[in-house]
Amino acid sequence: MTNMHSPLEQQVRELTALVRQLDQRVNELEKTASHSIISKPPSPKAPEVKPPDEAQLLSSSSSMLQFLSILCFLLVAALGLRALTDNGLLNLQIGTLLGIGYAAGLIISSHFFYRRDSALAPLFSTTGALLMFTILVETYTRFESIPMVAVYTMLAGTGIGLALISYANRVALPIIIGTLGMCIAGVSIDYPNPFFPFLGLLLWTANILGYFATRLKRCSWLRWFLLFTTHFMLQIWGLKVSGKFFQQAENKDFLAADWFIPIVTLIGLTFMMIALFGIIRSGEEKISKFDFSLPALNAGWCYVAGIYAMKNPVAFGAPAAAAAIVHFALAYWLSTRQKRNAPGTNTFVAGGTILACLALPALLGGILAPLPLLAGLALLICTLSRPWMSGGMRVTATLLQVYTVLMLSIDVLNNGIPEAPATTILAAGLCSLFSLAQYRFCRQHKPPPQSHFYSQVDKNDVTSVFILISSLGMAYIVALCTTSVFVSPEQSPSAFIALQSLIINLTAILMILHAARHNNQELRNITILLLFISCGKVILFDLFHSKGIWLVASIFTFGIAAALESFILSRWQPEKKPPRVPLST
Repeated sequence: MTNMHSPLEQQVRELTALVRQLDQRVNELEKTASHSIISKPPSPKAPEVKPPDEAQLLSSSSSMLQFLSILCFLLVAALGLRALTDNGLLNLQIGTLLGIGYAAGLIISSHFFYRRDSALAPLFSTTGALLMFTILVETYTRFESIPMVAVYTMLAGTGIGLALISYANRVALPIIIGTLGMCIAGVSIDYPNPFFPFLGLLLWTANILGYFATRLKRCSWLRWFLLFTTHFMLQIWGLKVSGKFFQQAENKDFLAADWFIPIVTLIGLTFMMIALFGIIRSGEEKISKFDFSLPALNAGWCYVAGIYAMKNPVAFGAPAAAAAIVHFALAYWLSTRQKRNAPGTNTFVAGGTILACLALPALLGGILAPLPLLAGLALLICTLSRPWMSGGMRVTATLLQVYTVLMLSIDVLNNGIPEAPATTILAAGLCSLFSLAQYRFCRQHKPPPQSHFYSQVDKNDVTSVFILISSLGMAYIVALCTTSVFVSPEQSPSAFIALQSLIINLTAILMILHAARHNNQELRNITILLLFISCGKVILFDLFHSKGIWLVASIFTFGIAAALESFILSRWQPEKKPPRVPLST
């Protein structure tokens, strides 16, 4: 019995020793694991998953031959359907539907390839889109087996479908191909005599898709292409409606002249909203050149297109003036956003200014009456540029003042001084006063330091000199019209010509005296410019067209002005700049 228990006890002792060894081993492993966990560095964050890029998808292939072979097979299927249809084995309608369905299948399948990050996705989307546009254009142009409404609808549907694929997979290629393709295909249908209402709606859709395309990838070239294509085609429509490009063989009903104004209004409002949304979306970043230029280009184009169609500038002046007010209201709203440098304000101010310059002469029946209003508008824009901190508005105001003096000068040169110049004197006098007030404002208040133009191009605000020159030009027209009341240009041409030089010379004398008294170098430089103008007029014009005492007076006053200016310039004291005071440490 004892012999039987001894082996059992021995086994129990061995098992007990084995358990102790295992227990010690487990303790050692726990200590080692705890040290490794403490000393282990934090695991890096998982990289963000970015949407697939078409270039990355294509470069992931081992060889371009694979893509070429797949492209060949895709085209073979399409060409096979075309061959069966051309040989009469398939009905034209059935062959067309099969081709459209095949192209649509390629486009839809590209969506699933994009979801799997497959390298075949760009190939299928591009091939399907090109086949769809080609089939629709060729089928309608050559065979007319599809109604026109269906063609334009499927073109728009293809572009919208590709845009949805782009947004679903965050890739830019499908929407770019779809937008560009539907634009080119729509223009090529029945060119140069398409059904313009359908084409206008198609181009309207393409421009909207172009805006959404830039939210995926910056492609300003696409937006510029769509803009100029839209303007070009609708301009042709306007010329045809006005009768300038209309041919006897064309059907007047096919031009759909009643649709022109609604389509132009729709596209004009859409471009305005596209620019507004682009400015808002830019935030603190720099506004794109397209969004910055769009309101001004759109305003000018809409006005010219409307005049072509209505053939009555007065009738279109009221809507254009209302559009100008809308532009100024949007500029005011943008200024209230409390953004640095008021981004976007000058964009709509420039558009509203262009519309005002075009609409007011149409409403008031001439160029003379609107000029004081435009000069006052320029002063208002310049004044608002300071609280809104917009250097661009200051530039716009300067250009508007220059525009007023140019328009009045052209009117006087073309039509001459009127027999009753009171209206011209009043208009020019008000414009001169507004310009002078704007010039004084610009010299009392520096441009906004954040302005790109004044910080990079015109650092010393030299362009404000043009405002003073505009004021002097208006004052010269006032003096000229006043002189014509006492000296008739027709009865005494010699005296009238000499009096023009007298006005310039006396102005130069007064300005150089004022500049010397206030040590104003800018006025001194303008006086030198006036003296050169007077010199050219006296030598090249007065000597050949004036005579007698008037010629003597012209040359004498010029000599006095030149001598006085030479005397003052020889004793001119340059403006002393205050010495720099070193900063105390």
